[in-house]
Amino acid sequence: MRSGLVLLVSILLSGVAWADISGEKLFNRKCTMCHVVRGRGGAIGPDLTRVAARMSEAQLQAKVAYPKKSHPGTSMPSFATLEAGEMQALMAYLKTLK
Repeated sequence: MRSGLVLLVSILLSGVAWADISGEKLFNRKCTMCHVVRGRGGAIGPDLTRVAARMSEAQLQAKVAYPKKSHPGTSMPSFATLEAGEMQALMAYLKTLK
């Protein structure tokens, strides 16, 4: 019983850690070295300032998770290993870029 409780608490706490991550902070940490938003960031990848006006959330998520499927020659790494909460936070931020 005790081990089950410990497991449950650890699972819940791990979810709390990801819930605290803002999509903008995640974007700044993982994406701005290559992508520009509102005139700030890198110059390797495309400007994402109005990306939500050009793509649906499903399209954005597919491009983030598996960029080489739509752009085989891209140097963008796959972000398919993001936790579900991280991906949701990132998508929420990208949807603000209209």
